[in-house]
Amino acid sequence: MSSKKIYRVATRPSLLATTQTRQTVALLQEKNPEVQFEIITFSTHGDLVVDKPLVAFGGTGLFVKELEQAILDGKADFAIHSLKDMPGIQSKEFTIASFAKRENPTDVLLTRNGNGINDLKSGMVVGTGSPRRQLQLQSLCPGIIFKDLRGNIDTRLKKLDTGEYDAIMLASAGLLRLGKTISKSAILSTNECIPAVGQGAIALECLANDDETIALLKTINDTETEIAVTAERSFMRTIGGGCKFPLAAHAVVEGETVCLNTIIGTVETGNFVTIKESASTTNAEILGIQVAEKMQKACKEKGIKLVMC
Repeated sequence: MSSKKIYRVATRPSLLATTQTRQTVALLQEKNPEVQFEIITFSTHGDLVVDKPLVAFGGTGLFVKELEQAILDGKADFAIHSLKDMPGIQSKEFTIASFAKRENPTDVLLTRNGNGINDLKSGMVVGTGSPRRQLQLQSLCPGIIFKDLRGNIDTRLKKLDTGEYDAIMLASAGLLRLGKTISKSAILSTNECIPAVGQGAIALECLANDDETIALLKTINDTETEIAVTAERSFMRTIGGGCKFPLAAHAVVEGETVCLNTIIGTVETGNFVTIKESASTTNAEILGIQVAEKMQKACKEKGIKLVMC
Protein backbone atom coordinates (compact mmCIF):
# COMPACT_ATOMS: atom_id res chain seq x y z
CA MET A 1 0.00 0.00 0.00
CA SER A 2 1.39 3.40 -1.03
CA SER A 3 2.23 5.82 1.77
CA LYS A 4 2.51 8.80 -0.59
CA LYS A 5 0.39 11.82 0.25
CA ILE A 6 -2.49 12.21 -2.20
CA TYR A 7 -3.55 15.67 -3.41
CA ARG A 8 -7.06 15.93 -4.82
CA VAL A 9 -7.32 18.23 -7.84
CA ALA A 10 -10.61 19.89 -8.78
CA THR A 11 -11.35 20.63 -12.43
CA ARG A 12 -14.27 21.01 -14.82
CA PRO A 13 -15.44 17.94 -16.79
CA SER A 14 -14.86 19.28 -20.32
CA LEU A 15 -12.23 17.67 -22.52
CA LEU A 16 -10.16 20.86 -22.60
CA ALA A 17 -10.33 21.35 -18.82
CA THR A 18 -9.38 17.78 -18.03
CA THR A 19 -6.64 17.79 -20.67
CA GLN A 20 -4.98 20.95 -19.37
CA THR A 21 -5.40 19.67 -15.82
CA ARG A 22 -3.60 16.43 -16.67
CA GLN A 23 -0.85 18.41 -18.37
CA THR A 24 -0.44 20.67 -15.33
CA VAL A 25 -0.54 17.75 -12.89
CA ALA A 26 2.21 16.09 -14.95
CA LEU A 27 4.40 19.16 -14.32
CA LEU A 28 3.65 18.96 -10.60
CA GLN A 29 4.37 15.23 -10.54
CA GLU A 30 7.73 15.75 -12.21
CA LYS A 31 8.72 18.31 -9.58
CA ASN A 32 7.17 16.36 -6.69
CA PRO A 33 7.59 12.60 -7.26
CA GLU A 34 7.05 11.93 -3.56
CA VAL A 35 3.30 12.68 -3.76
CA GLN A 36 0.32 11.47 -5.77
CA PHE A 37 -2.53 13.33 -7.44
CA GLU A 38 -6.17 12.44 -7.92
CA ILE A 39 -8.16 14.46 -10.47
CA ILE A 40 -11.84 14.99 -9.59
CA THR A 41 -14.31 16.71 -11.92
CA PHE A 42 -17.06 19.09 -10.82
CA SER A 43 -19.63 20.61 -13.17
CA THR A 44 -19.99 24.39 -12.89
CA HIS A 45 -22.86 26.74 -13.67
CA GLY A 46 -21.13 27.73 -16.90
CA ASP A 47 -20.94 24.07 -17.96
CA LEU A 48 -24.62 23.38 -17.24
CA VAL A 49 -26.12 26.36 -19.10
CA VAL A 50 -25.30 25.76 -22.76
CA ASP A 51 -28.25 27.42 -24.53
CA LYS A 52 -27.43 31.04 -23.65
CA PRO A 53 -24.50 33.39 -24.31
CA LEU A 54 -22.22 33.53 -21.27
CA VAL A 55 -22.68 37.30 -20.94
CA ALA A 56 -26.45 36.79 -20.72
CA PHE A 57 -26.39 34.98 -17.38
CA GLY A 58 -23.18 36.11 -15.72
CA GLY A 59 -19.69 37.44 -16.21
CA THR A 60 -16.30 36.09 -15.25
CA GLY A 61 -16.47 33.41 -12.54
CA LEU A 62 -19.11 31.11 -14.05
CA PHE A 63 -16.58 28.28 -14.29
CA VAL A 64 -14.95 28.83 -10.89
CA LYS A 65 -17.36 28.91 -7.93
CA GLU A 66 -18.18 25.20 -7.77
CA LEU A 67 -14.50 24.28 -7.82
CA GLU A 68 -13.84 26.70 -4.97
CA GLN A 69 -16.76 25.22 -3.04
CA ALA A 70 -15.26 21.75 -3.47
CA ILE A 71 -12.10 23.02 -1.77
CA LEU A 72 -14.09 24.62 1.05
CA ASP A 73 -16.07 21.38 1.52
CA GLY A 74 -12.88 19.36 1.83
CA LYS A 75 -13.52 17.47 -1.41
CA ALA A 76 -10.38 18.84 -3.11
CA ASP A 77 -7.06 20.34 -2.05
CA PHE A 78 -6.65 22.70 -4.99
CA ALA A 79 -8.22 23.60 -8.31
CA ILE A 80 -6.81 24.17 -11.78
CA HIS A 81 -8.47 26.94 -13.80
CA SER A 82 -8.07 28.73 -17.08
CA LEU A 83 -7.03 32.09 -15.66
CA LYS A 84 -9.27 34.04 -18.04
CA ASP A 85 -12.28 32.40 -16.33
CA MET A 86 -11.35 33.84 -12.94
CA PRO A 87 -12.76 37.12 -11.58
CA GLY A 88 -10.33 39.95 -10.88
CA ILE A 89 -11.36 40.16 -7.23
CA GLN A 90 -10.80 36.93 -5.32
CA SER A 91 -12.27 35.83 -2.00
CA LYS A 92 -9.82 36.22 0.91
CA GLU A 93 -10.30 32.53 1.65
CA PHE A 94 -8.41 31.59 -1.50
CA THR A 95 -5.13 32.35 -3.20
CA ILE A 96 -3.76 31.75 -6.67
CA ALA A 97 -0.63 29.98 -5.49
CA SER A 98 1.05 29.69 -8.88
CA PHE A 99 0.79 30.06 -12.64
CA ALA A 100 1.99 27.41 -15.06
CA LYS A 101 3.96 28.69 -18.06
CA ARG A 102 1.61 30.48 -20.41
CA GLU A 103 0.54 28.93 -23.69
CA ASN A 104 0.14 31.02 -26.86
CA PRO A 105 -2.31 33.80 -25.83
CA THR A 106 -3.53 34.76 -29.31
CA ASP A 107 -6.98 34.37 -30.86
CA VAL A 108 -7.55 32.46 -34.09
CA LEU A 109 -10.09 33.12 -36.81
CA LEU A 110 -11.01 29.86 -38.49
CA THR A 111 -12.76 29.98 -41.88
CA ARG A 112 -13.89 27.20 -44.19
CA ASN A 113 -11.36 28.27 -46.83
CA GLY A 114 -8.58 28.39 -44.25
CA ASN A 115 -7.31 31.88 -45.09
CA GLY A 116 -8.27 33.57 -41.85
CA ILE A 117 -8.97 37.29 -41.92
CA ASN A 118 -8.45 37.40 -45.70
CA ASP A 119 -11.60 35.29 -46.19
CA LEU A 120 -13.87 37.69 -44.30
CA LYS A 121 -16.34 39.86 -46.18
CA SER A 122 -19.20 42.08 -45.10
CA GLY A 123 -22.32 40.05 -44.33
CA MET A 124 -20.49 36.89 -43.30
CA VAL A 125 -21.55 35.19 -40.05
CA VAL A 126 -18.84 34.84 -37.41
CA GLY A 127 -19.31 32.61 -34.38
CA THR A 128 -18.30 34.14 -31.06
CA GLY A 129 -20.08 35.18 -27.90
CA SER A 130 -17.23 37.40 -26.78
CA PRO A 131 -17.87 41.18 -26.87
CA ARG A 132 -14.08 41.63 -26.74
CA ARG A 133 -13.61 39.67 -29.94
CA GLN A 134 -16.61 41.29 -31.62
CA LEU A 135 -15.34 44.82 -30.94
CA GLN A 136 -11.91 44.14 -32.38
CA LEU A 137 -12.93 41.97 -35.32
CA GLN A 138 -15.58 44.41 -36.55
CA SER A 139 -12.90 47.11 -36.69
CA LEU A 140 -10.85 44.82 -38.94
CA CYS A 141 -13.81 43.84 -41.11
CA PRO A 142 -16.87 46.15 -40.90
CA GLY A 143 -20.25 44.68 -41.77
CA ILE A 144 -19.75 41.15 -40.48
CA ILE A 145 -22.54 39.51 -38.47
CA PHE A 146 -21.94 37.88 -35.09
CA LYS A 147 -23.73 34.79 -33.81
CA ASP A 148 -23.22 33.25 -30.39
CA LEU A 149 -21.02 30.15 -30.26
CA ARG A 150 -21.11 27.62 -27.40
CA GLY A 151 -20.00 24.00 -26.96
CA ASN A 152 -16.67 22.23 -26.75
CA ILE A 153 -13.98 22.83 -29.35
CA ASP A 154 -14.88 19.86 -31.56
CA THR A 155 -18.55 20.90 -31.52
CA ARG A 156 -17.59 24.41 -32.57
CA LEU A 157 -15.36 23.14 -35.36
CA LYS A 158 -18.18 20.92 -36.62
CA LYS A 159 -20.56 23.89 -36.71
CA LEU A 160 -18.05 25.69 -38.95
CA ASP A 161 -17.65 22.67 -41.24
CA THR A 162 -21.41 22.20 -41.64
CA GLY A 163 -21.92 25.83 -42.66
CA GLU A 164 -23.67 27.16 -39.58
CA TYR A 165 -20.98 29.86 -39.52
CA ASP A 166 -18.71 31.35 -42.16
CA ALA A 167 -15.99 31.71 -39.52
CA ILE A 168 -15.48 31.12 -35.82
CA MET A 169 -13.13 32.61 -33.25
CA LEU A 170 -11.28 30.50 -30.70
CA ALA A 171 -8.26 30.80 -28.43
CA SER A 172 -4.99 29.37 -29.72
CA ALA A 173 -4.20 27.95 -26.29
CA GLY A 174 -7.16 25.59 -26.20
CA LEU A 175 -6.51 24.26 -29.69
CA LEU A 176 -2.83 23.71 -28.97
CA ARG A 177 -3.47 21.96 -25.66
CA LEU A 178 -5.76 19.52 -27.49
CA GLY A 179 -3.11 18.88 -30.12
CA LYS A 180 -4.87 20.72 -32.95
CA THR A 181 -2.87 22.20 -35.81
CA ILE A 182 -3.33 25.94 -36.40
CA SER A 183 -2.63 27.53 -39.76
CA LYS A 184 -0.46 30.64 -39.52
CA SER A 185 -3.02 32.53 -41.60
CA ALA A 186 -5.67 31.89 -38.92
CA ILE A 187 -3.72 33.46 -36.07
CA LEU A 188 -4.57 37.05 -35.20
CA SER A 189 -1.64 38.96 -33.73
CA THR A 190 -2.03 40.45 -30.27
CA ASN A 191 -2.12 43.85 -31.97
CA GLU A 192 -4.97 42.84 -34.30
CA CYS A 193 -6.96 41.31 -31.43
CA ILE A 194 -5.75 41.97 -27.90
CA PRO A 195 -6.34 38.80 -25.85
CA ALA A 196 -8.58 38.43 -22.83
CA VAL A 197 -7.05 39.03 -19.41
CA GLY A 198 -5.13 35.88 -18.50
CA GLN A 199 -5.76 34.14 -21.83
CA GLY A 200 -3.48 31.14 -22.27
CA ALA A 201 -2.49 31.03 -18.59
CA ILE A 202 -3.31 28.32 -16.07
CA ALA A 203 -4.01 29.25 -12.43
CA LEU A 204 -3.57 26.89 -9.49
CA GLU A 205 -5.84 27.92 -6.62
CA CYS A 206 -6.05 26.69 -3.03
CA LEU A 207 -6.98 27.94 0.44
CA ALA A 208 -4.97 30.99 1.47
CA ASN A 209 -3.98 29.37 4.77
CA ASP A 210 -2.90 26.03 3.27
CA ASP A 211 0.86 26.58 3.40
CA GLU A 212 1.72 22.99 2.49
CA THR A 213 -0.33 23.02 -0.71
CA ILE A 214 0.89 26.51 -1.61
CA ALA A 215 4.50 25.34 -1.38
CA LEU A 216 3.70 22.37 -3.61
CA LEU A 217 2.00 24.49 -6.27
CA LYS A 218 4.78 27.05 -6.33
CA THR A 219 7.20 24.41 -7.60
CA ILE A 220 5.87 24.97 -11.13
CA ASN A 221 5.28 28.72 -10.95
CA ASP A 222 6.49 30.57 -14.05
CA THR A 223 7.79 33.99 -13.02
CA GLU A 224 7.38 35.63 -16.42
CA THR A 225 3.77 34.49 -16.65
CA GLU A 226 3.11 35.69 -13.10
CA ILE A 227 4.45 39.18 -13.86
CA ALA A 228 2.43 39.49 -17.07
CA VAL A 229 -0.88 38.35 -15.61
CA THR A 230 -0.34 40.47 -12.50
CA ALA A 231 -0.35 43.57 -14.72
CA GLU A 232 -3.38 42.35 -16.68
CA ARG A 233 -5.46 41.41 -13.65
CA SER A 234 -4.53 44.61 -11.82
CA PHE A 235 -5.89 46.52 -14.81
CA MET A 236 -9.12 44.51 -14.83
CA ARG A 237 -9.57 44.76 -11.07
CA THR A 238 -9.14 48.56 -11.11
CA ILE A 239 -11.61 48.94 -13.98
CA GLY A 240 -14.18 46.97 -12.00
CA GLY A 241 -13.47 43.27 -11.74
CA GLY A 242 -14.77 40.72 -14.25
CA CYS A 243 -16.90 42.78 -16.62
CA LYS A 244 -19.34 42.12 -19.42
CA PHE A 245 -18.29 45.00 -21.64
CA PRO A 246 -15.52 44.58 -24.24
CA LEU A 247 -12.27 44.69 -22.31
CA ALA A 248 -8.87 43.23 -23.12
CA ALA A 249 -5.41 43.44 -21.62
CA HIS A 250 -2.26 41.62 -22.63
CA ALA A 251 1.18 42.02 -21.06
CA VAL A 252 4.56 40.91 -22.37
CA VAL A 253 7.75 40.67 -20.33
CA GLU A 254 11.00 41.63 -22.03
CA GLY A 255 13.98 41.51 -19.72
CA GLU A 256 13.27 43.80 -16.77
CA THR A 257 10.34 45.52 -18.51
CA VAL A 258 6.67 44.61 -18.74
CA CYS A 259 4.54 46.15 -21.51
CA LEU A 260 0.76 46.25 -21.09
CA ASN A 261 -1.55 46.69 -24.09
CA THR A 262 -5.26 47.37 -23.38
CA ILE A 263 -8.54 48.15 -25.09
CA ILE A 264 -12.08 49.00 -23.98
CA GLY A 265 -14.98 49.92 -26.24
CA THR A 266 -18.60 49.50 -27.22
CA VAL A 267 -19.73 46.91 -29.75
CA GLU A 268 -22.89 48.86 -30.64
CA THR A 269 -21.01 52.01 -31.71
CA GLY A 270 -17.64 50.53 -32.54
CA ASN A 271 -15.95 53.21 -30.43
CA PHE A 272 -12.93 52.12 -28.45
CA VAL A 273 -9.89 53.36 -26.56
CA THR A 274 -6.50 51.67 -26.53
CA ILE A 275 -3.63 52.39 -24.16
CA LYS A 276 -0.22 50.76 -24.21
CA GLU A 277 2.42 51.48 -21.57
CA SER A 278 5.48 49.89 -19.99
CA ALA A 279 7.09 49.72 -16.57
CA SER A 280 9.66 47.79 -14.58
CA THR A 281 8.66 44.19 -13.90
CA THR A 282 8.76 45.02 -10.18
CA ASN A 283 5.93 47.51 -10.79
CA ALA A 284 3.62 45.20 -12.78
CA GLU A 285 0.68 45.67 -10.43
CA ILE A 286 1.14 49.44 -10.29
CA LEU A 287 1.31 49.53 -14.10
CA GLY A 288 -2.09 47.85 -14.33
CA ILE A 289 -3.61 50.35 -11.90
CA GLN A 290 -2.14 53.37 -13.67
CA VAL A 291 -3.23 52.21 -17.13
CA ALA A 292 -6.75 51.49 -15.81
CA GLU A 293 -7.03 54.97 -14.30
CA LYS A 294 -5.94 56.52 -17.60
CA MET A 295 -8.41 54.28 -19.43
CA GLN A 296 -11.27 55.38 -17.18
CA LYS A 297 -10.50 59.02 -17.96
CA ALA A 298 -10.13 58.37 -21.69
CA CYS A 299 -13.41 56.45 -21.85
CA LYS A 300 -15.23 59.25 -20.07
CA GLU A 301 -13.86 61.79 -22.55
CA LYS A 302 -14.96 59.61 -25.49
CA GLY A 303 -18.39 58.86 -24.03
CA ILE A 304 -17.76 55.16 -23.50
CA LYS A 305 -19.73 53.95 -20.49
CA LEU A 306 -18.03 51.34 -18.33
CA VAL A 307 -20.75 48.89 -17.30
CA MET A 308 -19.63 47.26 -14.07
CA CYS A 309 -20.61 43.73 -13.06
